[in-house]
Amino acid sequence: MTTPEKSTPAPARAPTVTIHDVARRSGVSYQTVSRVINNHANVAQHTRERVQRAIEDLGYRPSLLAKGLVTRRSQLIGVVAHGMNQYGPSQILQNVQESAHEVGYEIMLTTLQQVDLEQVREQDVLTAVRRLQQFGVDGLVLLTNYDAHEIARGLDGSLPVVMIDATADVHGPTVSIDQFEGAATATRHLAALGHRRLLHISGPPGWSDARLRREGFYSVVQQVGVDALPTYDGDWSARSGFEATVRALEDGVTFTGVFAANDQMALGVLSALRQRGLSVPHDVSVVGFDDTPEAAYFDPPLTTIRQDFAQLGRKSLEELLRLIQEPAGRERHYVFGSQLVVRGTTAPAPARDPSARAPY
Repeated sequence: MTTPEKSTPAPARAPTVTIHDVARRSGVSYQTVSRVINNHANVAQHTRERVQRAIEDLGYRPSLLAKGLVTRRSQLIGVVAHGMNQYGPSQILQNVQESAHEVGYEIMLTTLQQVDLEQVREQDVLTAVRRLQQFGVDGLVLLTNYDAHEIARGLDGSLPVVMIDATADVHGPTVSIDQFEGAATATRHLAALGHRRLLHISGPPGWSDARLRREGFYSVVQQVGVDALPTYDGDWSARSGFEATVRALEDGVTFTGVFAANDQMALGVLSALRQRGLSVPHDVSVVGFDDTPEAAYFDPPLTTIRQDFAQLGRKSLEELLRLIQEPAGRERHYVFGSQLVVRGTTAPAPARDPSARAPY
């Protein structure tokens, strides 16, 4: 005979704390509690503190929907992003999200799935924006990392928008790091060490960061009379940096310095040079870009360009909130600098070019 299984009753759900519970605990009206939650100015400080203590004691969590009915805002920020598998975009998004949480906003993220930015069309971004608008977002951050002129023009102005890493001539507010000058700084560092044959491993075509870093590199090459060598494109991965360096060596390109457009590709460069039997920095110097957390632990530690992604995320959110509060506010463009971090992969140029040895 089979014994019937006994069912375990579900645990009782804790009662939901309401705004009226907070009002009773603090001895004020629920309208006063609402004014405290929505940070109205006309609440006495001692009353505000009493309500806040009641909120903490009871564990009350204001509903965003209820709050939105009062403020006519959803407390949601929409983000359209591309390249989340890359260090830079992922760090920017993380800092936008942290900054939003600090001021009581949530993030709604839509990612563009195309791997190659050249495949991304204006309509792809506009479709993502329309999707976010259906959720009533208060503002929008575009983190697309390519020239967004047409996309910016396609927005109808009904939603505050800030573009991250767009060039300053784009219509609309922008927040960016000077990619051109960062690359120029990296190249000047190599030139100051006496290197006259410099190889550039570029990021993928279509990315504005890759284009600006390439332009910054060649601007210094032309200024100081460094030999202009072919550029080899990568896709931001260590594998592509390795393969680009191997191609350059097999093509018979000779060089004593390498500027890789990001740290991951620089890691591939180091591996390819080591496989070739070349010593870094004794034979070849290498500079990367981004200063990823791992860069200081490469072998040898990587000289690179540090970007302040935290500053970029904070300022973009700050600017968007300003536009939400002041829809008619003037358009602003913020451009931040970067910093050269010198480590163990750069040294004075050797007397002769070691990469001129016979290829594989």
